Amino acid sequence: MILISWKELFRWIVLGIFIISLAITITINFTPLYYYFVYHYQLASLVNLSSGEVISEYHRLLAYLNFPWITHLKLIFPSTLAAKQHFEDVKHLFLINYLCLVVTVFPASKYLSELKKTSSWWRLMPLCRMVVSILIVILLFAGVDFNDFFIFFHRALFRNQDWLFDPSKDPIIKVLPENFFAAAFGLFFLILLFSLSLGFFLGKKSLKKRTEQ
Repeated sequence: MILISWKELFRWIVLGIFIISLAITITINFTPLYYYFVYHYQLASLVNLSSGEVISEYHRLLAYLNFPWITHLKLIFPSTLAAKQHFEDVKHLFLINYLCLVVTVFPASKYLSELKKTSSWWRLMPLCRMVVSILIVILLFAGVDFNDFFIFFHRALFRNQDWLFDPSKDPIIKVLPENFFAAAFGLFFLILLFSLSLGFFLGKKSLKKRTEQ
């Protein structure tokens, strides 16, 4: 039985926040995923633009969401006030994520360095088991009906209904289809599962060495 101290629990929380923030950062900036959807589903034809123009607008949107010094969203798509407010809300969430990443990167790296130096990766195993169990529940929920999961996700994160776009008034939603977000969620969970699987593998390996000593 592995006893967990409050210090270890705090380190787990910091490491968990770091891994989640890093997975989010990788996911939202992995633009090849969007390129695939633009070309495979011919999204540009839905808004009478070229694929290059749609991709350029997507990069402009990402720049607005990612960089705090870009305070105004300027797209060729017409946008309602509600849509602009929603993107501003998303920008705030992005910046909170980056803040979490910056704040946790040093203590998380220090903790991982300590685990490597002492060959005590086994200390991560309870954390990996717990998080994997939670992820399985979330994946089952999302897999049964992603639309319901998508709605629940937005209601949990946003205090308003601005995320409900009308395609006739906010045509940008036509080039941001639901299946693209489903794929992005999938990528996010894959990154998390890979990280947890790596932690669990290293944990089992170090635990085996520990019991042999």
